[in-house]
Amino acid sequence: MNVVVYARYSYQGQSETSIEGQLEVCRKYAEQNNFHIIYEYIDRGISGRTDHRPAFQQMISDSSKRNFSAILVYQLDRFARDRYANAIYKQHLKKNGVKVISAMEPISDDASGVLIEAVLEGMGEYYSIELAQKIRRGQKICIENGTTLGGQTPLGYKIENKRYIINTDTAPVVRKIYEMYLANATMAEIIRYLNGQGIRTQKGNEYNKNSIRRILTNRKYIGCVSYNGEEYKNKVPAIVDEDTFNRVQIMMEKNKKAPARAKASDEQYILTTKLYCGECNAPMTGISGYSHTGVPYQYYSCVNARKKGRSCHKSNVRKDLIENAVVRVIRDSMSDSNISSIAKEVVNQYKKATASSNLPVLQKRLSEVKKAQDNLLHAIEQGQAIETLTAQLAKRQAEEEEIKASIAKEKLQDGFSATVESVISYLSHIRDGSENDIFYRQSLVNIYVDSVYLYDTSDGKNKKISVHLNTRNGVKEIPIDDLESSSMGSLVHHRGLEPRTH
Repeated sequence: MNVVVYARYSYQGQSETSIEGQLEVCRKYAEQNNFHIIYEYIDRGISGRTDHRPAFQQMISDSSKRNFSAILVYQLDRFARDRYANAIYKQHLKKNGVKVISAMEPISDDASGVLIEAVLEGMGEYYSIELAQKIRRGQKICIENGTTLGGQTPLGYKIENKRYIINTDTAPVVRKIYEMYLANATMAEIIRYLNGQGIRTQKGNEYNKNSIRRILTNRKYIGCVSYNGEEYKNKVPAIVDEDTFNRVQIMMEKNKKAPARAKASDEQYILTTKLYCGECNAPMTGISGYSHTGVPYQYYSCVNARKKGRSCHKSNVRKDLIENAVVRVIRDSMSDSNISSIAKEVVNQYKKATASSNLPVLQKRLSEVKKAQDNLLHAIEQGQAIETLTAQLAKRQAEEEEIKASIAKEKLQDGFSATVESVISYLSHIRDGSENDIFYRQSLVNIYVDSVYLYDTSDGKNKKISVHLNTRNGVKEIPIDDLESSSMGSLVHHRGLEPRTH
């Protein structure tokens, strides 16, 4: 089989060695699986959260030539980190007969693999949420005991024995800023004074409006620490008194040129990346706003129908109606025996996918990066090209943080064990959750839904939805209430193990 390799590293401190490592793993995987690599696409210094990647876009375009059947990547996050973009581009590739294969995450590419990957991702997310809750509890105890959680130390403080104490060298600068502001000095005047005196921020930079504003609004300066929506008093030694702080807040509010606008809540559209127009096969995405009478609305709309020229005339569908219909389809199809069957298959695939760990490779890279940092520090101490070496050191430090994050993720996966019992418990928990809970609704869609197609009649009204699930029940008709409040029946496909094309 002819394949291409896609490799990428982002700007966060990675380097050419990251590309070579990805290519080496992909080439070895291709050799072991009798794949013939015909080309290697490489994007350097570009984040996976954007699709403005020259080599990536060229690869997507080249897929239409049908010269290759698969794209081989080191890990799936090399392809894309944005869930929406990932789904759209994979759908485009599917039409050209191209699939994406991860060398480090060997999960089968049939319907079984799709379901298994979704279940494992869901369980990993669920496990991560539980772990985050435990971490938050531990951090709350630290806050209550007055110990620091790390991060940037505010100007005026230093840390001893994991506790904030007043820095007698810089605390007067904080008090001076408050005094000047209360004396009606403008932000610009305060900035000019500090920078003119050679006084620098905690990071060693010149002051600007943002840095001054952060100092004037930081409640640590009156001894208060905020964590997870709660405020704890007298946990940090105060640098300014509470009366001074409050008077500054009143003055800042008066000095605002315009009142702040409340940020609109972004209601989650759970069918994003799953819902497609049955007329033109384009994605349908969420839109919201207010009618001329002031009534709020949320709809899914075909992206082609929203473009100039309207290449598609698909009508919109109310968000709540179609989401509720899809959730009911999923819940009705998940019997205990179905869940048990899925759990057994998930565990079998999980054991294959986790047979090898990437942890040793990451730990080796971390050791190399730390050694490189030591060499750079030594060179800086010797006075060699300080400005250039300092920039290189910053990149190495950023790379160290990224590797540490990958190691933490790997350890999390190692600590997570999928058993038949745990998968059954998780899937049952998701199935039996409240229909009004956004977490359960989103989890149901992420795990069980491959795609949803919405069709219109000749008069432009929504006619039916076709829900393609990742389960193995074959094709089955399930009646669904009319999406526009009139009776209807809808053909609902339950995706089997065989590939399906549209």
